[in-house]
Amino acid sequence: MKDTEFQNRRKKIMELLEDGELAIFFSGRSQRKTADEMYPFFANRNFYYLTGIQQEDTVLLFVKGYGAEEMVYALPPDEDREVWTGRRLRKDEITEVSGIAKVVPAGNFKPDLHRLLAGGKYHTIWLCLDTLRPDQNKDLEHRWAHWIQEVYPEVRIRSIYPFISRMRKYKSEAELQAIRLGMKMTDAGIRRMMCRCRPGMMEYQLEGEFLYELSQRGQRAPAFPSIVASGERNFYLHYPSPMARIEEGDLVLTDVGAPFDGYCTDISRVFPANGKFTGRQREIYEIALEANRMIMSKIRPGQPFSMPDEVCRETVFLGLRDLKLIQDPGEIRKYVWHGTTHHVGLDTHDVGGYEEDMAAGMVFTVDAGIYVREWGIGLRIEDNILVTEHGCENLSYRIPAEISEIEEIMRS
Repeated sequence: MKDTEFQNRRKKIMELLEDGELAIFFSGRSQRKTADEMYPFFANRNFYYLTGIQQEDTVLLFVKGYGAEEMVYALPPDEDREVWTGRRLRKDEITEVSGIAKVVPAGNFKPDLHRLLAGGKYHTIWLCLDTLRPDQNKDLEHRWAHWIQEVYPEVRIRSIYPFISRMRKYKSEAELQAIRLGMKMTDAGIRRMMCRCRPGMMEYQLEGEFLYELSQRGQRAPAFPSIVASGERNFYLHYPSPMARIEEGDLVLTDVGAPFDGYCTDISRVFPANGKFTGRQREIYEIALEANRMIMSKIRPGQPFSMPDEVCRETVFLGLRDLKLIQDPGEIRKYVWHGTTHHVGLDTHDVGGYEEDMAAGMVFTVDAGIYVREWGIGLRIEDNILVTEHGCENLSYRIPAEISEIEEIMRS
């Protein structure tokens, strides 16, 4: 992404601030895994959204009042440490990525913050305070909020998280380009799984085919832990351990996505292990596909986010009623277990909320699932769509979804 993309986003943050206010965003730091091993560093998504920087112990500071200023506090070069932890970004590299001219050593952040607050000119600090459950430990932002309130009780703490979440709901052309490129890789990976799938394979071997395709395109990891399930494992929505054998007659459910430039894709496709749908598998699959496409046909600006779930339940009820599996609409929850929609972006389940109606520029899932335990058939068909001025664009339209196309790919 170009530095102007990040500059435009930061401009909106600066416009939100009033004189005498600061805003602080933290990149975060690696967490200890075990012994002397750390988890791979993953930059705070809102910090990355505003800077494009993926380096730990980095801080973005906005200062509004008596002029407006933005600066980045970053770890300075340290050849001894870099031997062990990898090369740190230099000042000119941070400026090139983010468009921020002022880059300051990370050790200056706390003294500078004290100087700003002790002077009495700044009365409010905006922090990106994500909502935590009561059983969650305080994250970095909440710990800083607690420290500031203890040392400077007269300073007001405000959360900028809802504002930036609303910003992230609407995707720019640069963001859409990243999602489209990720979708090409997801398409390639799913097609590879369809081609390579055979009864007798292990689920993890099939997962490996998807990951191989991503690795050949420069992606070391998927957008989220892949779900590759077969047979009765299809009834575990977030099946975590693809360790079972794929048997003759199984349906294989895949819920996978490739990232690009930090942006996620999230696609579900189902195919028969032996390359041929049975009669019952075909009947349930066609109902799910009809629900998926019916939802897409009704998406447009102004629609409430309750619509996709309602359309899915109505369509699936009619289909299952024709198969004599159900008679009462109140029983539909026995077969439709999850919602159809969540935002997609820098997070797979992206931020933004669903209180507002659909609007042009939003990207979210259309995920129609049916789970018929008595027939041993569980499946879902999930696409990612972009809301346009007059309807929607299926960003995953190239990924095979029709039964005839899937069977043809598996034959070849």
